Amino acid sequence: MKKYLALAILGALSFNAQADDDYVKPGTSNVAIKWEHKLLDGRTTRPKIEFGHRMRNGFKFGFEQVWEYDRSEPELSQGFAPKQYELTFKTDYEHRFGDNNEQRVGAVLDYQLKETAKNVRVGAYYGYKFSSDFNVKVRARYSQNIDRMSIKDNVEDSYYRDDLNKEMRYDAWFTYYYGDFRFVYTLIYFNKLSSEKDSNGNEKHVFDNNKQSKFEHEFAVNYRFPNAKKHTIYGKYKYKSELLKDSHKAENNGGYDWYGKTDTAIEFGYKYKF
Repeated sequence: MKKYLALAILGALSFNAQADDDYVKPGTSNVAIKWEHKLLDGRTTRPKIEFGHRMRNGFKFGFEQVWEYDRSEPELSQGFAPKQYELTFKTDYEHRFGDNNEQRVGAVLDYQLKETAKNVRVGAYYGYKFSSDFNVKVRARYSQNIDRMSIKDNVEDSYYRDDLNKEMRYDAWFTYYYGDFRFVYTLIYFNKLSSEKDSNGNEKHVFDNNKQSKFEHEFAVNYRFPNAKKHTIYGKYKYKSELLKDSHKAENNGGYDWYGKTDTAIEFGYKYKF
């Protein structure tokens, strides 16, 4: 199944295509097909599809559907099909200003449905275009995750409850254009705002690095085909945090030894604007 999925993505990428800009002009739409693959053996593969439309008044709405293959499980046990992992409804409003529209400000509001959680995310961003070749954008986003937690202090007292999990995410995008290529470096910082400890006094609101904060880095290259400017293909490398939870040890996840390793991933995609 993974082989067929990869061929389908490569087929999409073979279309007559052009590079992407995260800005969608008023009155236009975009659709994207994405494929993310975590590089550690036994980690996940995530096919995605996204749609967005920006109205002429500056408002944008859309959605992103993500499926997931758990590669630590045999394909037979998964039924040869990815799980419907998360669905995110996205909205934002953007205003551009300045002599050459070189500045932009905006607000975002997302609602995400996952297998075990419902997430609300709200934030704001600011961008500045220094020249036709270089621009910077920064964003702060607050997330409130309502997780359906299984509490198992002992078998008799097992029960489920809602656990409020709050965090901040800060992004900084540095974008450079060179001909039909676009290079993007993204610095991401996460910070937990909530705290919940188990019966042993261990903090449960932590990231994969077993801490309440972490940094991530992303490096992307986009290519615009000069004779097909509505299309985009891109590749992205994601450098995530170290895996330092007990659940990442081999004895706790079917023999896969992820503990102490960096969780890196690659992503490829195709986008079309219309």
